[in-house]
Amino acid sequence: MQHAGSSRSLKASTIALTSSLLFIVSIVNPYVYHAAQILFVIIFTIGVLIVDMFGGATLIAFIAGLLNSPVSIVGPFIMLAWLVRGSTTDLLFRILKIYGYHPFHSVRVALAMTVSSLVTGLFHYGVMVKALGLIPEPPLPLLALIFIVSAASTFMGAVIAVKLVNRLRRELDWCT
Repeated sequence: MQHAGSSRSLKASTIALTSSLLFIVSIVNPYVYHAAQILFVIIFTIGVLIVDMFGGATLIAFIAGLLNSPVSIVGPFIMLAWLVRGSTTDLLFRILKIYGYHPFHSVRVALAMTVSSLVTGLFHYGVMVKALGLIPEPPLPLLALIFIVSAASTFMGAVIAVKLVNRLRRELDWCT
């Protein structure tokens, strides 16, 4: 009997559903995106952990970025930020040995997701705001607050997601 966690159809449907949900979160709240950060990270982390394979985060982010590009205020440039988020998540999950190690370790996953979020935020700020001038630059105190709220929300959201996925894995006997 094949376990649900190793099923290609589960992985494909999780990637599609997660990408779609991330797209919806990104268009529902485009101007105060950092306020929806906790919802974004819970959805993204759950999707990445269920897929549980190197490249999964990048693929989720790539599809979400493709969906988001036509409606983003910065157009196709947003695709770069999505790819940074996915690829840094994949790299950090590989470095921290998160993929394939069950149950998932809450602090490791939360650290990886937080660093990935901060790298993406710095990239977004450096490229979209500073280099290309596509978005107006916020005052420094507001910018600092955005990064602090984002980091705290990401860490908390990732911990919530790990606890949920670990419980689901136990209850549904995924990949045991």
